[in-house]
Amino acid sequence: MRKFGLSRITFRELALGGQIPGVTKASW
Repeated sequence: MRKFGLSRITFRELALGGQIPGVTKASW
């Protein structure tokens, strides 16, 4: 995973928000 400068929780929230396409299917 690339370094977005975000914590895993924040990244997960963005993913759930649909702001990052393609990661919503990932298992967190």
